[in-house]
Amino acid sequence: MAQKDARTIQAELARPFAPEDLEWRLQKTIESKLRGIAVPYVTNRAIQARLDDVVGVDGWHNDYKPWHRSGQREAQICGISIYFPEKGFITKWDGAEDSDIEPVKGGLSDSMKRAAVQWGIGRVLYGMDVVWVDIEKQGKSWVIPKNQRTVLDKAYLDYLNKLKLTPNPASGVQSTLTPKRAGETPDPAPAAAQPKSAPVQPLPQPTPAGMTEVYTVIAARLENRPNSTTHLLLDKPGAGQIHAFAIGNHPELTAGTQLTGCKLELQKQDTVVFYILRDYRIVVSQDQAA
Repeated sequence: MAQKDARTIQAELARPFAPEDLEWRLQKTIESKLRGIAVPYVTNRAIQARLDDVVGVDGWHNDYKPWHRSGQREAQICGISIYFPEKGFITKWDGAEDSDIEPVKGGLSDSMKRAAVQWGIGRVLYGMDVVWVDIEKQGKSWVIPKNQRTVLDKAYLDYLNKLKLTPNPASGVQSTLTPKRAGETPDPAPAAAQPKSAPVQPLPQPTPAGMTEVYTVIAARLENRPNSTTHLLLDKPGAGQIHAFAIGNHPELTAGTQLTGCKLELQKQDTVVFYILRDYRIVVSQDQAA
């Protein structure tokens, strides 16, 4: 990826997201009127795709630290580091308290969203006016009904229109997670409007007997938090690129390495979709074998 100066990186990180890349949460409810105030957040999947797109899969990484205060709810702190050619990696931190449901995972997810805002990712959302929606009871909690998504999307797009801003195309798989309007069949976007980063593809189906799937490593990065994990960008002809993680340090997985016999396990955390590479074999060329 060509080197970019700090101003260009800042501008590209701050680009508005597509409505499909936002999730909405209730900030306040008026139960007697079945109404509530909804606030938007950029999904972690979209944040990761934006960073990959702007600085490259090997141009950023994140780290987490638990934060404990006596008498207070435990929290998680996330730091997002971006590489600048003349300065090396620069890290910006922010944190969030553990959530009520799946506490640590919720804290990790929310802390990354807040750290992303430190870099300007999704910061434009802070200028939105209050958005009121209908609410409904789900168990002991109040939630936003699915039919309110069109109301939220319109409020967001109207806000961007006032600022004379155009949202980016949706980031890969996240565009499929948003409920569509009744009877709506999305048309394929023109080639020029496709996002620069390749979307995460569905888990490949088993290959018929006698055929072997081959993946090529596009990029690999070792992450140490708290255990070593190798972050991979894999390409399969005809299927596109996927993000995968291999537990531990795998120095043999370098750009250009071809893999076969891959066992990929689909994982979903919050709205983030990724794969765990459980097993693989390295394809040895005839030249190497000789």
